[in-house]
Amino acid sequence: MQGRQSPGHDPRDRFSGDLLAAANGSGKQRAIPQRPPGMTRVEHPPKTPRVGRPQRQNKPPKSWRRRLLLLTVIFLACGLLAWGIGYALVNYFVAIGGSAGAANTASDFLLALKSQNYDQAYKDLDANITISLTGDAFKQMAQQDDHCFGPVTDFNEESGSAVVSVDNNTQSYTYDISRSKLAKTYKLTLTLQKDPNGNWDITHYGDDLGPTTPTCQ
Repeated sequence: MQGRQSPGHDPRDRFSGDLLAAANGSGKQRAIPQRPPGMTRVEHPPKTPRVGRPQRQNKPPKSWRRRLLLLTVIFLACGLLAWGIGYALVNYFVAIGGSAGAANTASDFLLALKSQNYDQAYKDLDANITISLTGDAFKQMAQQDDHCFGPVTDFNEESGSAVVSVDNNTQSYTYDISRSKLAKTYKLTLTLQKDPNGNWDITHYGDDLGPTTPTCQ
């Protein structure tokens, strides 16, 4: 039985020595560098200050009071806008209705004169007129105009002649009146006023229903 090889003849020891000799290129082991005199021995590496990770800033919580105030302001603004539109529309339709009522009364009066229905025309007059002018007196005046100037054959409202008061309770219209015995038309202005019940009555029609006071016999 073969005995253990002596030191220095182990192949592993020879391999390690060859590696060390090859490392320094001289066949000798590299010497460990010495620390310069006076240099302080550092036992631990210097501490590197760590930079803190930036923190995410949380958004401030929304204020319910501010949101409620904003909603209240919006609601009030919408309410005021709706009220303003509604008020304007109501006044607009009231004005249209008032104008239509006054114009209808004026047209009814002239149609009654055209058809020589003097009693109906008298009903369109305001009480301020009828209190001093009887139905018979009005009929006699209208018949005298028809006799001298001829019956009313046509009437047309003059464009842009309508005049409305600020309170919309008084209106006036001017018409071009045609009569059978006249070569030209003449103008007749009717003024109307709304009574407490909302009805329109004629308060003024000029000095006479004809172009002038009739003088024929």
